[in-house]
Amino acid sequence: MQRKVLIISPTSREHEELSVVAAGLDCELVFDEFAGSFFDDVLGSGGIVDAPEVVPLVEETVRRYQGAGLSGVTSGVAYPGMPVSAVVARRLGLRGPSVESVLLCEHKYYSRLAQRALVPRATPDFGLVEPKSPRAPAGMTFPLFVKPVKSSFSRNARMVSGEAELRELVAGGPMPGAYLKPFDDMLGSYTEFASGSANFIAESPLEGAQVSLEGYVSGGRVHTLGVIDSIMYPGTISFRRFQYPSSLPAEVQRRMSRIAETFLKGIGYDDALFNVEFIYDAGSDALHVVEVNPKIASQFTDLFEKVDGSSSYRTLLQVALGEEPDFRKGRGPFKLAASCVLRRFKDGTVLRAPSAEEIGGLKSRLPDARLEVTVSEGRRLSDSMQDGKSFRYCFVNLGADSSDELEAKLEMCERALDFRFSPP
Repeated sequence: MQRKVLIISPTSREHEELSVVAAGLDCELVFDEFAGSFFDDVLGSGGIVDAPEVVPLVEETVRRYQGAGLSGVTSGVAYPGMPVSAVVARRLGLRGPSVESVLLCEHKYYSRLAQRALVPRATPDFGLVEPKSPRAPAGMTFPLFVKPVKSSFSRNARMVSGEAELRELVAGGPMPGAYLKPFDDMLGSYTEFASGSANFIAESPLEGAQVSLEGYVSGGRVHTLGVIDSIMYPGTISFRRFQYPSSLPAEVQRRMSRIAETFLKGIGYDDALFNVEFIYDAGSDALHVVEVNPKIASQFTDLFEKVDGSSSYRTLLQVALGEEPDFRKGRGPFKLAASCVLRRFKDGTVLRAPSAEEIGGLKSRLPDARLEVTVSEGRRLSDSMQDGKSFRYCFVNLGADSSDELEAKLEMCERALDFRFSPP
């Protein structure tokens, strides 16, 4: 009998790419569009949508797949996909992380508390901001990096230089209430954590090179797939591109792996993929955790395929099935790969986006390219999910044998992709 893996809240990437990977593993995929488009709509609409009653929806999902002959369940997104898949896995006796460990990572304050207990040297100073009377937490001074304890795409997160800026940020609220309600409902029903996701956390500013460590935990053993450099647009916290493999020294990367292992084992996270963002300050040789994400970074899946010969989607399915992943390094056709983010820093209407024929023509010239247009003609850039500071309109993933070759390929893509926008 062919094995079946349930995918909760699949993204367009999962719909497009997972079936090919699943065929290579001789398994069938079952896609469940949990809550439909709600979690996309609520971020693109300013929160002017009704939140679903998420706990009954989770329980209904569990009932729907009882007796369905599933061999595994997983998700490519952290919220709501991973906590829902964790509940389904536990109820149906399948491999998966505990819902407590997933939601702990997703709640930035609880995650910091666990980091301070388990990896204190890698944890910056932090504290909750009192929403009714916003001020710097006790013992902390401005400037501070302030962010919601539950957010998406770094929305409403920024550096603040004093109490006036802090009050302004907090007055705007963390995230739409309709976005936070399902999260609080899951915290209240499936963990012993208190709710309170409508809060901000303040942290000491971190300086240095930012990277993402991708890995997986299987049977209690933590493994690193690779470390990816995060390169920002100058003077911003908006990503320009993610490049693999990292240029950081091997010993620094090993230290990152040890920190990730200590933390994930300490919170009981198992049988799932993860992504840990770090900042490394070369001057002080200090490593700090930015955040721990209980999920795969689907934007990077084909970077591993280009460099190592195996997509991390394959690892995702193998872990869900209880197989030992066969990921091995250096077997891909390229020496490096990058996921490049095309952005504007002012809103506007999309007057023109490349046609399917134009994209197909570019891919015939660059077969390794993965192109993902995230906007539509006639709509404003802000109508799609954004980080609140800039406006993404396309992802371009490329492989190359040198940085110069990568830049030349990216320039070719930017010339060929004829986007046009109205003035802001």
